[in-house]
Amino acid sequence: MGIKEKYASRKLQQLIAKQQRTPIIPKLSLHSKVGVIWQPSEKPAVKYLRNYFNQHGAIFRDYCIFDSDSNPATEANSLTINDLNWWGIPKPEKVSDFIEMKLDLLLCLASEKNYAVDYITALSHAKFKIGSSETDNSYFDLNIKIGQNKDTMFLAQQQIFYLAQLNNTTDS
Repeated sequence: MGIKEKYASRKLQQLIAKQQRTPIIPKLSLHSKVGVIWQPSEKPAVKYLRNYFNQHGAIFRDYCIFDSDSNPATEANSLTINDLNWWGIPKPEKVSDFIEMKLDLLLCLASEKNYAVDYITALSHAKFKIGSSETDNSYFDLNIKIGQNKDTMFLAQQQIFYLAQLNNTTDS
């Protein structure tokens, strides 16, 4: 890990230390707010999640994180390498609206974890965060380990499945 990565990691840990949050398992109902972090290759899974949550009356927001090989159209709900400072930290004006959004649920589909994905996930004001990480020190409240199956559609389906299981067990 180089000096830039060490600085960025330390900066993120300092920001996380200032937060006080208790995860709350969401009861998805009409007008629940759901956010998804994704990368360009995961568009079919995002459409799947959007359709699922729209059918359940949820308000759906997504945030696309482009890699250095992508040439995206500039959108308000996306992050490109041009939106990072010299240290590789996302510029506040690009991510603060999504991070500060009072989401009931944040789903992360990003298959290529990077600092920007970790930054947004860790600092999000979402009540509950679901994603997949092979490491034990992820920023998710529910970490779904999918092993060798790196298919994001499978991950999206697993996120919905486990969310439904959590809602079934917490209804009593």
